[in-house]
Amino acid sequence: MLMLESVRHLEQVAREWNINREDVLLIALNASGARSPLAKPRMRFKLRLDSRPDTPLFLILSLGWQDSPFELDEHELRLNGEKVGEVDGIEDDDAVLGYWRNGTRMLTLNSNARSQCTGCVFCPNTLEDASDPSIKALDLSGYLGALAANSGMTSLASVETVTVCTGCFLYEHLALAHLTEVRAAMGANGCTGTLHFLSSVLTSEAGLDAAADLGPFHLTLTAECFTERRQILKESKAKLTPAEMVTALGRAKQRGLTTDFTYIVGLDPLDDAVEHLKTFVPVTTTFPRFQTYQAHNPFMDVYRTPGSATIEWHLAMRRSLEELFGPTGLRPQWWQNYRSPWCFTFAGEELTGAKI
Repeated sequence: MLMLESVRHLEQVAREWNINREDVLLIALNASGARSPLAKPRMRFKLRLDSRPDTPLFLILSLGWQDSPFELDEHELRLNGEKVGEVDGIEDDDAVLGYWRNGTRMLTLNSNARSQCTGCVFCPNTLEDASDPSIKALDLSGYLGALAANSGMTSLASVETVTVCTGCFLYEHLALAHLTEVRAAMGANGCTGTLHFLSSVLTSEAGLDAAADLGPFHLTLTAECFTERRQILKESKAKLTPAEMVTALGRAKQRGLTTDFTYIVGLDPLDDAVEHLKTFVPVTTTFPRFQTYQAHNPFMDVYRTPGSATIEWHLAMRRSLEELFGPTGLRPQWWQNYRSPWCFTFAGEELTGAKI
């Protein structure tokens, strides 16, 4: 998939669309993956672009794409043979129990065994033989305490958000039971911050009442796509219609919860995506997690919507999303989403804040 032919082509596209070259490059990189001598299919790493060397970025990238214009090794990133960035801290993208974002302000937990998840076609987790972590309730508090100590912290009092990021809850009551355990473990370690949950199972009136009772709560509904849902998504996601998702987010917003959703850019035709996303704007209180579609093997590649193999399609989608969400005042942050269509600018506006 030859989204960008060269650095010269990158600069030409950036000028034509009036978008900074770094954002154009990152969109193409996430969508195209990279060729690499590294043996692993997916790697996470830090990247310093040559054009912005003072701003380290974090990425997770699909490797092994021989038709990609990008090549990545342990030291640098190249576009058609020309160096565009330096690579550091490269490691296998296996499962870890917990990791930080935005410095140590936000903690993400993969605290439930993901082998229970049947998986969506775009998810790499079910393809890997990586570790399958699970933390029992009695261990949660100790694990959080150890994580704080290992990070040079006496407690988690300064942590603003703890995110439970897992696709392994089949039913709402199981999710709520685990979230209750996580909130108790947070409290035992001095954390009174927001409990953030990415899921498609927390939707009912009673369930959202229970979530509101857990203290500051952020629900990210895993919408992902609107067309071909039963072919692409696992059943617990696919059975929700777009209207039901909007209703669930509306219920959450009414209860004072922070609301947004995940959406994979590149699975739906542009017009279909925009038509459905319009209905999500009124029930969204923080910027949604729009992710550029990453295929991890040729099978996943067939799910790209026609036309989305070009950089122009992605930039047109980016512009449409800016028109939808620009008036809300909500803005994306790269540290929240390493596959975002925005890193340095949004609709010409410079984005500030941490990139890792």
